[in-house]
Amino acid sequence: MKESSEQIIDKSCKVALCFFVASAGMWLLAAALLAYVGALKLTDPFFLSSYEFFSYGKIKIAQANAFVYGWGGNSIFAVSLWIISRLAQAEVRGRYYLLFGGILWNMSITFGILGIMDGHMNAHEMLEMPTVVWPALLLSYSIISFLILVVHSSRKVKETIAPQWFLLASLLWFPILFLIAWNGLEINPARGTLQSVLSMWFGQNLIWLWLTPVALGAAYYVIPSILGRPIDKYYLAIFGFWCIAILAPWSVVHHFEGGPVPMWIPAIGTVMSIAMIFPIAVASTNFHSTAFEDIGKVWNSLPLRFVIFGTLSYTISSYIGVVFSLPAVAKITQFSIINEFHFNQRVYGFFSMIIFGVVYYMLPKITGKEIGKAAKSFHFWTSAFGVLVLLLAYLIGGLTHGVLAQQPSLEWGSSVISSVQPYFLITKIAFIMLGFSQLVFVINVWKVIFPNPFDLLFSKVMDSKKEASA
Repeated sequence: MKESSEQIIDKSCKVALCFFVASAGMWLLAAALLAYVGALKLTDPFFLSSYEFFSYGKIKIAQANAFVYGWGGNSIFAVSLWIISRLAQAEVRGRYYLLFGGILWNMSITFGILGIMDGHMNAHEMLEMPTVVWPALLLSYSIISFLILVVHSSRKVKETIAPQWFLLASLLWFPILFLIAWNGLEINPARGTLQSVLSMWFGQNLIWLWLTPVALGAAYYVIPSILGRPIDKYYLAIFGFWCIAILAPWSVVHHFEGGPVPMWIPAIGTVMSIAMIFPIAVASTNFHSTAFEDIGKVWNSLPLRFVIFGTLSYTISSYIGVVFSLPAVAKITQFSIINEFHFNQRVYGFFSMIIFGVVYYMLPKITGKEIGKAAKSFHFWTSAFGVLVLLLAYLIGGLTHGVLAQQPSLEWGSSVISSVQPYFLITKIAFIMLGFSQLVFVINVWKVIFPNPFDLLFSKVMDSKKEASA
């Protein structure tokens, strides 16, 4: 039987894609373990206190880097490679170079995380890994991105659509953000508080301009593919794309409200944050008006259920973020644990849930093997419940923390910290649920990528028997 063009394309990217997905899963588990240890130390500060490697500051930074660069980076490579090649109707070239780049990327992150744990870190947000690691990371990223761009350049249809805009922009924005930040922080260090502004600007935009576009681009591809209908009001997508490209880089500086920076910096950030209502509304209209036309099909498709959960999380939490960017609210919440709500909403509730759905959708097409429905359903419910518990704990706990911290008459230890401690306990329970759900995800994925050798042996024996009988 002749293979279809999609099957040929999937076959060309199978090895590299499986490598990225498998690597992403391992980093996801590593980040989950570090997140649990960090949450445990907030309720029991003496846990592992005799080991210098496991201080809270190191654990927290290592967890964020493992999640963003390990899980996030490998997921971005896998999703971008598959969707771009599918839309380009072109086979993947340079497969061995892709593997080389992937191995170099993961080895560099491993050394970077170990460097953080050993105390050899930089003091800039999401740039904490040792300086010697970054040239290797940039080289590996350049190799992988270049090969994905080669696939796109050989596309048969020259017109591009929303998934391609978001995915390709994400691939290009990361090195631009990095080079701007690295120049102003390490090569030609900026003076005064500008370093703090640049450091925070990079860390926040890593989420908004690297992780977020990939999740949105994947949603623009998966939703119509599964539902079999075009995106509703698709003409708005180009407006939403340019709104994110223009507004997001400046909206993040609203976090400096009340800080030792010129007042125009947080003022611009506040204006841009409020203007982010437009791309959020566009994404919500495109995704949810399309999905809710056939809610039964959404519910019956587990990959699509993950994706829609992620888009709903993006919409609701982003509107909450707009409210928290208002100066009157920011003065209360900016030094509270509400920032943990923003980070975990974007990386767990939005990005990861969409990536889970995309992986469950593409892996059977790549490997020809289905993942059990019960296993996927269990993963969905444990993830959804864990995310909701985690976000609610950080949201309510952050508001409580912020309000109490504004009252100087209260004794900090007995009043403020003791009031927040129950929410730390809840987050610890939530991280246990999320860690368990992520273990289920990795098992689901690895069972498909790396089949049981006994099953392979059994299938070969059966095939030989059939041939002998024939």
